[in-house]
Amino acid sequence: MAVIEIAKIQVRRGQELQTGIPRLDPGEFGWAEDTENLYIGKRVIEGAVDNENTRILTDNDLTNIFSLVGSSVTNAISYKYREDVAYITHNSRRKLQDRLDDDVSLASFGLVVNNSATDITVLFQNAINDLFFNSAWNSTNRVDTRRVLMIPAGTYSISNNILLPPYTTLVGQGSEITKLVLTSTTTNMFKTVDAEGRIFESNNMQSGVKRAREVSIAGMTLQYSTSNNNQSTPALLSLENVLNAKVEDVFFKTSVDTNSTTTYGLVSSGIGISMRGTGGGIESGDANLCENIEIVNCNFDSLYIGVAGTGTVVRPIITDSLFNNLNRGITLSATAGLAPTNGVFSLNRFSNIVREGIYTTTSTNRTSHVSENNFFIQVGNGSTLDDFTTTSTNKTPVISFLSKGNKSNSDYFHRRHIANITTATNFYYNPLVTGGTTVDDSATFTSDIRFNTSSTVARIGLNGQDQMITGRYQITNGGLSRKGNLLINLSPDGYSSITDSYDYTEYMHVMATGIRARAVTNNNILSVDTAVYPVFVNSGNLRSNWYITGDKHRGRAGAITGVSSGTGTILNITLDDTPAFVINDITENFSLLKSENTDISFLTSEKNVVTGNYIELICTNSSVSTLTNSVLEFQIDILT
Repeated sequence: MAVIEIAKIQVRRGQELQTGIPRLDPGEFGWAEDTENLYIGKRVIEGAVDNENTRILTDNDLTNIFSLVGSSVTNAISYKYREDVAYITHNSRRKLQDRLDDDVSLASFGLVVNNSATDITVLFQNAINDLFFNSAWNSTNRVDTRRVLMIPAGTYSISNNILLPPYTTLVGQGSEITKLVLTSTTTNMFKTVDAEGRIFESNNMQSGVKRAREVSIAGMTLQYSTSNNNQSTPALLSLENVLNAKVEDVFFKTSVDTNSTTTYGLVSSGIGISMRGTGGGIESGDANLCENIEIVNCNFDSLYIGVAGTGTVVRPIITDSLFNNLNRGITLSATAGLAPTNGVFSLNRFSNIVREGIYTTTSTNRTSHVSENNFFIQVGNGSTLDDFTTTSTNKTPVISFLSKGNKSNSDYFHRRHIANITTATNFYYNPLVTGGTTVDDSATFTSDIRFNTSSTVARIGLNGQDQMITGRYQITNGGLSRKGNLLINLSPDGYSSITDSYDYTEYMHVMATGIRARAVTNNNILSVDTAVYPVFVNSGNLRSNWYITGDKHRGRAGAITGVSSGTGTILNITLDDTPAFVINDITENFSLLKSENTDISFLTSEKNVVTGNYIELICTNSSVSTLTNSVLEFQIDILT
């Protein structure tokens, strides 16, 4: 029968919380007006699984699905990884609640994801406390709740210290994606505490099993909300008396966002990371040391200092990071005479730094830091930044190691590159590295050593201390292979002495052939007629790199070590050979040979503080034009 018109459908209705829902007939609807729940009846006799009413989902349910799927539901639902994929054949199942608890986001604690810089300080601290500080320090409950706390993308404000208990692990969505902005000018953004919540300033942070430890922060930007010249602004992240902390892929900055070099490191405030330890040094055990800090792939920009270490900080590692637009890059300062030790700073780029890239103060302990494979450009030149300078005013070394036992290994200094290529006579060579340190440079420099010329192959800056410079070199051309070591003793005022130790193989250049002795001798004397053989006229040049060989002597050469004067055009030449080079046949043909080896020499030229604050290492090739040019390759190391 066709339905012509339905004017109104009526369903049973009532108050669920007062009278309950009666058993409905099959297909009959029942509406609970107080709870806004909708039910439909069913019967086994008609094929249903039971005779109970079935609740129907409505819009109210869909608006808050998590209020419906409570723990009792999720605990009852099983989860199997990629159940719909046939080629994954495992049979492991878990509770849905367990699967949801594998990861935890700050949003799970009430964070509303946004970019409006909402203040989340209290919410953030509460979440950290729930996960890492929720029971007694040795409780299994505290261990059980530890998870990586994810911070969603967005921009959020922090207005006070957020304390980081042991094992706190924070991960954002990436630098400049998750951004936390510190609005306070008197507190840190993050600060480590021990297992009982004690802070650095309490002077009683715990050691041993209760110490601050295993803190990790990754994938976010930490930023000051303002920028000024307040150099004492607390650090964004303060790692204090902590063991095994790691900071990775974090961008530390101020609100400065400008390309104007006049502001670099001058009006910017604050410190990216502060490391502080109050112990008695590594010799006193692990008590209150700040140990094993690892900073990887971070960016420090428009701050006063990138990373500052104070007191007993042991084995900090800073690698693959960028330091840009700062007053100093890394500073390591002593407290009660004790300074950070055994730091390794490698593969970092330092640029646009007003003062030193790396700076350590004097201390009573041996610090033993290593700077290696770092790149320094426009560092230590004051607000002008340029590595070419004509004055020492407001200039600093690129690295100041004012404590003992430190080393620079294979670092690249753009300032040295400028010093070696400039032709300006007014260039002032501010020091690269100063203090008790060695500078090992594995880089190889190449220079063409042309005949009959002197060439400046390197400039070495003075640093006001005695320096020992060692150089390894090789000189090659078509006929010469010379390997040597230079030792330069350099005094603070620029005066120097040089020692050249070398070995070589060489090709003899033939200067004249068909030479015959004027008379027979038997004592290493060759008597020649210079009128017949004019090549001997310039007898003053016939010294140790000239040789005589005869066709009957089968290449045995006698070195000419002196020239005996003769009468008229007769010249008696003294030879040096063992056994004696006996001239017993005036029909024998001799050849005059010349080697290049001793025609190449090194010297230093002093450029004192008034004229440039450096010395020049000069290589002189005295060979005549008939000999070939040479190529010099060299490395230079410095001990100060």
